[in-house]
Order: sequence, then structure tokens, then C-alpha cells
Amino acid sequence: MRSISRYNNFCYFTIISVCLIIAAGGFVRMSGAGMGCPDWPKCFGKWIPPTHVSQLPQNYKEIYSERGYDDLDYNLFNTWAEYINRLIGLVGGLFCFVLFVLSTKTKKPRLIFLSFLLLLLMGFQAWMGALVVYSILAPFKITIHMLIALIIISLLFFLYRSTSSSIEYKNEFVRFLIMGLFISVFQIILGTQVREAVDALSNLFNRDEIVSQLPLVFEIHRTTAWVVIISNIIIIYKHRFTFSNETEQLVIILTILALLFSGIIMSYFSVPGLAQFIHLLGAVAIFICQLSMLLKRFNCSKLVFP
Repeated sequence: MRSISRYNNFCYFTIISVCLIIAAGGFVRMSGAGMGCPDWPKCFGKWIPPTHVSQLPQNYKEIYSERGYDDLDYNLFNTWAEYINRLIGLVGGLFCFVLFVLSTKTKKPRLIFLSFLLLLLMGFQAWMGALVVYSILAPFKITIHMLIALIIISLLFFLYRSTSSSIEYKNEFVRFLIMGLFISVFQIILGTQVREAVDALSNLFNRDEIVSQLPLVFEIHRTTAWVVIISNIIIIYKHRFTFSNETEQLVIILTILALLFSGIIMSYFSVPGLAQFIHLLGAVAIFICQLSMLLKRFNCSKLVFP
């Protein structure tokens, strides 16, 4: 069982690395640094990005015109923000590879298979990242990129729970957690659509005019936010007897408040980047907390090791 314990410990750190990838990606989106590197996997054709425009060819705008640099200028902050984002992604990928290697030591076929599936998903996510860059941040691809991240984090939490010996809670009221998860995913998808609309409108209108020009999806997203609040209130009420032992419930409460606060700021103060970043992290945090609570109410080890 030592191999299982070692796998579980490393799975914990892999979860942290993937959460950092999501946070880094959100920061890049918030700061508008998504096209800081116009190519992939290199950045301006270099493994180490340039630190000054003088290190680029004089005709770099012409070279990368199809990547949007007919209108963009080299920006040191954007370039290195995107490059660091990629490095964090690489570290997360390496963690998943090591996790797969550790799974082979357990000699548990299902665990090995799921770990290999995780590795494939990370590779697919990296490929999607390249497509996002080469499509010049195409909206649909960004949404797919986000959904894959949620699938990866879900699989990682399942692997962590399936190799953990922590306390199992009573398998009751899980339908409310499942309902909450579906609502959260739906809200995250709507949120990415709103973010994409903000990006498109930012080139056409002043910042203080963007909110009034947003399409119907913004109103749907804002209305559905109340469904998110109500569903989480129900979840916490139904599981109130475990509140003192479950950090997730407290995090949900604090995160809901952060989402409300950041949502109000975005609606009335021209969608500032920091509020977008907090909003994204909050949405993912609620999803993770609901998922963790759900997995605690199933004996996941039986699913992996019958």
C-alpha cells in the first residue's frame, strides 16, 4: 500500500499544479496577454522570449501579420505573461506524467488506465492551447479549453479520493450536489461566452459602453447567478450537519460573496480585469468544492479497486 500512499500524495500536488494552470490562464485572459506569443510552442520563434523589441526582426509585424500583429505591437508584459503561463502548463504536464509513472507502481489496472487518460487529456489540452493561439483567440476554442480544464480537475479529484483513506460521509442529498455541479458548469460556459463578447466589443466601443452593448447571454448569465446562489444555499442547508468538518462549505459561502461582489463591480464599473479574474477563480472554486463534497459521499476506492 506504500505505492498507493505515494501516488495519493503526489496526486495532491498535481491538483495544485493544475489549479495554478487555470489561475495563470485566467490571469492571461484578464490582462489581455493571450497573444503575447504569436506562435506555439516557441514565442516569436524563440525558446526564451525576447525582452526587448530590438531582439525581434524589423519586419516582425509582417512575419506575424496573420497572427494579429498587423495591429499589435510587441509588449514585454504580455509576452512574458503568456510565456510563464505556458511554463506553468508544462510543469503541470510533467506532474501528470510522473503521476502516471507512479500509477504503474501500484499495479492497479484501472488506476493506471485513468492516470494514462489524464495524461492524454493534458496533451489534448496543450494542443487546444496551440489551436487557441493559431486561431487568434477564437471564442469557441477558448470555451472548449475551459471545459477540458474542468474535466481534468474532476478526474484528478476522483483519483485523489479513490486513493485516499479519509472519512466518507453519508451518501444522502447527493442529487443536490449533482444539480449544483451542472448549474455551475452551465454558468461557467455562459461566463466564457460573456467574456468573449467583452473581448469582441472592446475593439468597437469605449470601456464604459461595453456592458450596455453586451448580447442576451449577459442577461442570462446575470439571471442564472441567482440560480447558482439558491442551489448552493440548498446544498449547504442539506449538509449543514457536516459543516464544522467540511471546509468546502465555508469556502462556498465566501466564494459566493466574492462572486456577487465581483459581478456587481463588473456590471457597474466597466468590467475591470481584476474583477474578471476573481470571478473566474470563484466560479472554478465553487465547482471544485461541490465536486469534492460529492466524491466524499461515495466510496470511490471501490470504483477503482473492486
